[in-house]
Amino acid sequence: MKNEGENIQSWQGKQIKVNILYSRAGVAQHIWVSNDNGSILIDTGDGVLRDLLSNKCDLNKISGIVFTHGHFDHVGGLHSLLGFLRMIGRNQTLRIFAPKGCKEIFSILNNFIKCYPNTMPFKITRKEIQPQKVFQIAGMSVESYPVVHCGGIKGSGILDQIPALGYRISYKDESIAISGDTGNCPSLKELVKDADLAIIEATLEKSEGVDKELLEKVHLSEDLAKEIGKLAKDFILVHRERR
Repeated sequence: MKNEGENIQSWQGKQIKVNILYSRAGVAQHIWVSNDNGSILIDTGDGVLRDLLSNKCDLNKISGIVFTHGHFDHVGGLHSLLGFLRMIGRNQTLRIFAPKGCKEIFSILNNFIKCYPNTMPFKITRKEIQPQKVFQIAGMSVESYPVVHCGGIKGSGILDQIPALGYRISYKDESIAISGDTGNCPSLKELVKDADLAIIEATLEKSEGVDKELLEKVHLSEDLAKEIGKLAKDFILVHRERR
């Protein structure tokens, strides 16, 4: 059975566990992916610290933070999270990965380090990721996929395309696909195909009557997301607007 319900917040595989800490378009999104070795935090939307603590996530087990793109609803809680880790005296290196050219994330990191140059109990490493790259976090293999995503401002229409990636996370014989925010681009189907779980954004309620450019360059609709989700063994729809 496909996990299509709005209230489904977690998924337990044989090797990998997923917790959708929060996901609402234009507000915040953050996803917790873990195995026996540690955890990956995907995006840090506003309220991420509150949601991590509310879900009793062990912050010392964050092996790395991976960003899909730099829009505010995916990065807004980064400064607070770093501040909390500093306050509790984390001493393990924190590895951060983001799409190459993602100025928002690297600006936040640079400013945070600049604020506390002599009182940081842990090291932060930063890695710019290009499409089709593979890297390791907590024994999990993370492969990046190019996705098409543009911003928008009410009254100003669709803006230029920004650096954005989806990710395929694999461990032993299990894999999950995370779309990030994306239009209906060809690489999305490749990312999702045959994954044990696909986490797919479905910001728009339906594609009927929606401008084609919006669906191809900005966000998916629920019906499109469900069709893509069927390429995986199971799927969860996230990042919905308030219906």
